[in-house]
Amino acid sequence: MSKFKGELRFSVAVLAIAAMSAPAVATAQDQGSVAESGEGIGDIVVTAQRREQNLQDVPVAVTAFSGDTMADLGIQSSSDIAGVVPNLEIGLPGGEGNQPLIYIRGVGLADTNSNNAGPNGVYVDEVYIASPGAQTFQLFDLDRVEVLKGPQGTLYGRNATGGAINFITAKPSRDFQAQASLSYGSFDTITGEAAIGGPISDAVRFRISGTGTHSNGYVHNLLTGRRENGQGSFALRGQLALDITDNFDALLNVHGGKVDVRSPQYRSLGLLDPDTGFTTPCAPDAIMANQCGNVFGYVSPEGFYDGNYDRSDRLVVKNWGTSARLNWHFGDITLTSISAYDWNDKLHREDTDASPFRLLDIDYGVRSKAFTQELRLSGTGGGVNWVVGGYYLHETLNQNQTGDLFGEVRAALPDGAGDPDGLATGGIPVLFSRTLNRQTTNAASIFGQAEIELTPALRATIGGRYNYERKRFLAEARLEENSIIVPDEEGGEGAVTVAPIPGGIIPLYAFDNRKSFKNVSFKIGLDYDIAPDVMAYASISTGFKSGGFNGGFLSFDPAEAALQAQPFDEETLTAYEIGLKSTLFDRRLRFNAAAFYYDYKDLQLYTLINTGAIPLSLLDNAANATIYGAEFELIAKPADRFDITLNLGLLDTEVKDFVTATADYSGNRLALSPTVTFSGTANYEVPVSDKLAIAFQPSASYRSGQYFSADNSPLLKQQGYWLLGGRIALKDEDGRWEAAVFGRNLTRKKYINYAVDLSDFGFIEQFRGEPRMFGVEFRVKY
Repeated sequence: MSKFKGELRFSVAVLAIAAMSAPAVATAQDQGSVAESGEGIGDIVVTAQRREQNLQDVPVAVTAFSGDTMADLGIQSSSDIAGVVPNLEIGLPGGEGNQPLIYIRGVGLADTNSNNAGPNGVYVDEVYIASPGAQTFQLFDLDRVEVLKGPQGTLYGRNATGGAINFITAKPSRDFQAQASLSYGSFDTITGEAAIGGPISDAVRFRISGTGTHSNGYVHNLLTGRRENGQGSFALRGQLALDITDNFDALLNVHGGKVDVRSPQYRSLGLLDPDTGFTTPCAPDAIMANQCGNVFGYVSPEGFYDGNYDRSDRLVVKNWGTSARLNWHFGDITLTSISAYDWNDKLHREDTDASPFRLLDIDYGVRSKAFTQELRLSGTGGGVNWVVGGYYLHETLNQNQTGDLFGEVRAALPDGAGDPDGLATGGIPVLFSRTLNRQTTNAASIFGQAEIELTPALRATIGGRYNYERKRFLAEARLEENSIIVPDEEGGEGAVTVAPIPGGIIPLYAFDNRKSFKNVSFKIGLDYDIAPDVMAYASISTGFKSGGFNGGFLSFDPAEAALQAQPFDEETLTAYEIGLKSTLFDRRLRFNAAAFYYDYKDLQLYTLINTGAIPLSLLDNAANATIYGAEFELIAKPADRFDITLNLGLLDTEVKDFVTATADYSGNRLALSPTVTFSGTANYEVPVSDKLAIAFQPSASYRSGQYFSADNSPLLKQQGYWLLGGRIALKDEDGRWEAAVFGRNLTRKKYINYAVDLSDFGFIEQFRGEPRMFGVEFRVKY
């Protein structure tokens, strides 16, 4: 800890020295250019403050990448961006295509239940994606992605305590455009993407784009001989831009997609000692060496990417949506309306125990519908840029989830009946349970922010937002004997119902709870032009995430379930930040840095408590936490055809005074919060003729050790690791086409990106990161 604090003090000192030395550097630039020729580093236009600005003029820590850069880096899913953004982690406890756990600067939520959105907003074309199950999606035909760090409580409001991620799609253009790409890689992975668009008339433009991926998967099922953890998805998007009058324009968007693959398979890391008949815990070293088994005595194969899976059902995720953006321009004032509707349906049937036995099988079914409306008025004049507006969200979310416990034992019981009390088995609960719940959310807010020019070099930002949110949560749980899940033809492929049950249904309980939440968030900041192209800023801002209800599986004990069903409170965060943005040496160097301190109150902390019978999940408010850290982003262009990007994040997190009925988490680190994150990429082009060039594009990333649980168990930790990749491309100098070979995880690093403690069943569930992969790709543009 003391070593890290020293590193952080050094980082802040570097930031201060850089700010003080910037005027001298700028003067040197005026006296003589360091680079006498070349274009230098180009500008990136972002909309982080709800208007178009140069990234270097925004007094907010923002990491942004263009669509072409993301394609070069092999970023295909919304979860992939964590590898190139400092202090951003995205865990995938259910595998690719499933609900992500997003952490920005240590702020996140490790709850895998789909009714609780995390404290980092995900936006596509300024539309908030409310359902966590819809926040992992295919990335295609993008203009850019922006990762905003720190509370965005004023302009983004709901669930933006830690920050926001904006995905901005390519829009219809006034010129005809067409592009396509095709890649083939390891494990028969094929990915295709295409887009076409242009003018229909002087006032109407269109753009249609789509993508599709298929892969056999990188996990070998020794039981069936098949490949697992493959991919199968497609997505389409259509956009229509209309200039209705000289001061009124509209952008209409319709989109949809589907994931349809065999459910991702986990790795089972056994916890029980084979020398005692798998009845007592193993030593930690033996567990990590994969020498132990689960309660049925199953020990995973030696091969990291091997397993024995008796269940290979489908993961099916379907979504579609539409949005309309309307702009009325009245001189320097613009009225903007953004209306959107999104529908998402998921059914994930997983082999939870990751073994050849029916120990634990869970089905996650969730369907959500969300309508959002934002109306805002913005303008400029008299040295003031301002925006005011209102926002409304209505979401309904239904969960239909089943748990089949010790199904292997049920077959030996009379008539195959369940045994929830374990009377016939000596304590092992044998049961098939179903949890049904419905959550309705209504949220509304009003907001405003102004940037005021105090002097030609000094500006002040002040903003505020009032949030109101009301949730209703209805839950029902029951035990079912000899239950069979069958498709619900009326409800569609994603819905489930129950076949006739000889043993009947045993109702346990039902709840109907409601809760309202209110909050006022604010931001106060100053930014100052130290020199041309050098800006320093400081801010104090707050963030708010509403409270809610534990979803998913509640306890079979009505008393415990009643405790779980009680609402947890909202969490708040106050952030103090200083930063520097600079473009130096005749635009050959861009250096941005930030240092921050967070005072985190009543944070919502998810814990999975193993009780000795059936695990109990609980989302509750911890007392508080502190977070502090720093980030450094550097882009250098030492030569016309050579550029380097380096990103470094430093982070320290600590939970304060959080004691549960079973454990004391005080002093622990927050989950998914590595102390050091680093990524680096380079691009060096060598002309081979007047028309052709070869581009060499190596990349590297590093994550220090991180925990996946609040108890900081060493068995739920990934040690620090490097990932190395690269790309070599032959490209047309006019940018019309490009052919490339690429590789990822070149050193064949074996790592996990999430783990769950299921000690009650004698194992830890791990999700493995991808192995080494190679491929070729071809792109063409017109």
